[in-house]
Amino acid sequence: MSRLLGRLQRAQRAQALNEGPRVVDVTRGRIRVERGKRSTVDAAERVAIVAQYSATPDQPLSLSRYLAALDASDYATIVVSTCESPEPLEFPHGIPERTIIIRRPNLGYDFGSWTTGLGWIPGVRSKPVVLLTNDSMLGPFAPIDGLLEWAAEPPGPDIRCLTTSHQFGRHMQSYFLSFRGGILAERAWVRFFDGIRVQPTKEDVVMAYELGLSRLAFSEAYSIDEWVAGPDIGAGYENPTIRAWQGIITSGAPFLKRTILTHPDLTAEAAASAEYLQRMYNIDIHQW
Repeated sequence: MSRLLGRLQRAQRAQALNEGPRVVDVTRGRIRVERGKRSTVDAAERVAIVAQYSATPDQPLSLSRYLAALDASDYATIVVSTCESPEPLEFPHGIPERTIIIRRPNLGYDFGSWTTGLGWIPGVRSKPVVLLTNDSMLGPFAPIDGLLEWAAEPPGPDIRCLTTSHQFGRHMQSYFLSFRGGILAERAWVRFFDGIRVQPTKEDVVMAYELGLSRLAFSEAYSIDEWVAGPDIGAGYENPTIRAWQGIITSGAPFLKRTILTHPDLTAEAAASAEYLQRMYNIDIHQW
């Protein structure tokens, strides 16, 4: 009886996740380019769409450093922002000259931003390398040329991700996903991203789309590769970006999940990571 009830509850939740309005519908006519020109992307072989959120227009050191690293590795960068302030974004630590900034309503979380970027820039889905990423990680605290080349270099699998997690089942974590060979123009991925719907909570987005993306990749037999796997760096069946943050850094991906510093249940991890980063990189993480 309990197993049947569990199946029924999962089915009801799955139905509920498919009932919200589509992001492409509710944001139509409410998207604007704040900086840059779409034509900047035309000649690019590599494109990075960076989902960004902040309450105020002032942007941190981390985002500036990340955009600079991407630009230096020949990624044309597109920031899709859901900043709550209507004022233009400010980058006191600099921004690459060719970075495009798109503003949109705060609907759909990161997946809403990625589907906006994919739909707003003509031809971007067909690019040889499209990196979907976000500003949820602090850093990079050191060069990431090797990571960015690995994400793009041919030949290789259809999708590369920075980490895979075994929480809720094996899946690619969505903060760093490199789609290769123009596969985002294929029907399965066009339907997936055009079908992104507004969800009530971030957890619902994870269940519907982070896990859903991996389910689609596996079911359609797309090949994948990860920089590191959660169990290999000590995360077990928990979130690697929280429980194995040091393993991610020592793997050559010098980032730290912002949640570690902001979540009230992670004070021990916050103190340990701040001390570690001070020792390793001589930085004050609170300045990032």
